[in-house]
Amino acid sequence: MKVTKLALLFLVLAVVAGCTKAVPPGYVGMIMEPGGLTGVPLEPGNHSCWGRDKMVLIEAKEAVKTEALSVLCADDLNFKFDLKLRSRIAVTDGEGIEQLLRNQGANIQWDGKVGVLKFDVAYQTYVQPVARSIARTVVSKYSTTQIRDNREAITKAIQERLLIAIEGTPMEIPMMATSNFDYPDVITKAVEKKRQREIEIDEEKAKQAMRLLEAENRMKVAQKLKVVRAAEAEAEAAYIRIVGKALTERYLQMREIEARLTLYGNVGAGDKVIVAREGAVPLISIGK
Repeated sequence: MKVTKLALLFLVLAVVAGCTKAVPPGYVGMIMEPGGLTGVPLEPGNHSCWGRDKMVLIEAKEAVKTEALSVLCADDLNFKFDLKLRSRIAVTDGEGIEQLLRNQGANIQWDGKVGVLKFDVAYQTYVQPVARSIARTVVSKYSTTQIRDNREAITKAIQERLLIAIEGTPMEIPMMATSNFDYPDVITKAVEKKRQREIEIDEEKAKQAMRLLEAENRMKVAQKLKVVRAAEAEAEAAYIRIVGKALTERYLQMREIEARLTLYGNVGAGDKVIVAREGAVPLISIGK
């Protein structure tokens, strides 16, 4: 009987001393015993803790951070742009998790027996200062007028150097990009003026091309008119030659006779006809 009561007491104490802690989705966990971390990574789910054991969670989400930078360029002008970084805490093995928690132990936020190491803490420790420094170093080698044409090379150089810099850390950077390039006012105005001049030059070239086309069209029309007029003159000359050959003395006499017949046929009673020496010519017809 006493043995049964003793066993029941131990069971109650075990239940009271034990607990269940959850590892939420997006986190990895590890039990911290009084003697230290167990070194066993825990995936999302429920896990048992005993006595003074604690659950430590690491936020393993992937997040995008934007670093707003202002860089003094080679031409002593400030250039502003955004560096966008998509990163995450990438450790999943027991040794890596244990090392991270030891290094960042002071930054773990505790709520009872559950502690959380936030993503932002790891990002600000391993990524942010390195990324900002590398970006400034790369961009500062260029003058502000060169940045636009070398944007791809700049982004590539930052990414390559940053990936090398974070090797051996618990972080990964799957994506990096540059955006929101903000040039100094003096550069912006100079670019605008240059663009305006280019537009004006293009417009003038278009006008010149139009005037040249109009001149070419007028020349083509003049050439066509010249051909037409020459053909007309040639046709007129040919007509005159033909008619000149046809206007013989007999033909003219015949036409004169026809004219007289027409005239006499229209003379009425009381009309007068003036007759010249060469014959009857209808100079004027006078009625009553």
